Amino acid sequence: MALVKFTDGFNGTYEIGGQTLHINGEDGIHPYDMTFGAVASCMYATLLDVCENRNIVIRSSDVTVTGEKRTTVPMTLEHVCIRVVTDSDSDLETLQKAMDRTIQACSMVQTVAKVAEIEYHIEKK
Repeated sequence: MALVKFTDGFNGTYEIGGQTLHINGEDGIHPYDMTFGAVASCMYATLLDVCENRNIVIRSSDVTVTGEKRTTVPMTLEHVCIRVVTDSDSDLETLQKAMDRTIQACSMVQTVAKVAEIEYHIEKK
């Protein structure tokens, strides 16, 4: 469940798990920041599951998600890029196959893929 409280225009707080995120157009996070965070989190959880099933060890990763909105109504996302930089002993081809499977299996990625082109890359640290 998401409960976001707004006051005084577009100034909100999203309280979850004992933490508070500030949402607004200036110094807080923006709505698509949360969407990109959800995509990154879901994708990475799925990647870890795929890797576990394939006996691939990932020690750490940095996941970057960026995107561009359409300029026409409805202004949904048009393009999303997911970049994973990971610390693993597996070769890049093995990691790429795991990433390909992850993109197909991740519910958040597939939700966004209904409106946007998804581009993704995985590389080693």
